[in-house]
Amino acid sequence: MTTDLLAIGATLVALALIVVWWTRRTHRQLDVDPWLPWELQAAKLAYAERLFRTDGPIRISARVDRVYRDRAGRLTLVELKTRGHDTVYPSDVIELSAQRAAVMATTGETVSAHAYVLVQGVDVQSRRAHRVELLTEAQVDALAARRQALLSGEIPERRACADGICKTCLFVGPCRGHG
Repeated sequence: MTTDLLAIGATLVALALIVVWWTRRTHRQLDVDPWLPWELQAAKLAYAERLFRTDGPIRISARVDRVYRDRAGRLTLVELKTRGHDTVYPSDVIELSAQRAAVMATTGETVSAHAYVLVQGVDVQSRRAHRVELLTEAQVDALAARRQALLSGEIPERRACADGICKTCLFVGPCRGHG
């Protein structure tokens, strides 16, 4: 009878350890990225902080923050931003679109036509994922070509529509469109 009690006790201890292990494992998985949108909850992190480049006449280099692969094998980009305001800017869409072009060129895989910008407040308490629609590859190529033409002087600069953009631009001094 003592042997039976020991066997039952050992079984109960083993079950308790399995329950504790499973609970911790589940909580760890849920705590990794609780802010992820529903469609990425079951996705796996495919790339993090990795540089991708395109070849060809217009070269694009882009470092991704995160790329997730869902169960169907689709890749989705996530960009992390720390800001005082919960806002997504057009430059975020351009950045993610360039990342998409570079990832597809490097890996040969299809990347979703939408992405997410995770905006974290400076207080670190607030986090929100914003879904954004990305530019097409042709639109990214056109932007890169325009940038190259501006830098080479082929086309003239023009003043930005918002003064704040000109104030923070590295080229405000030599820009003929400023003033």
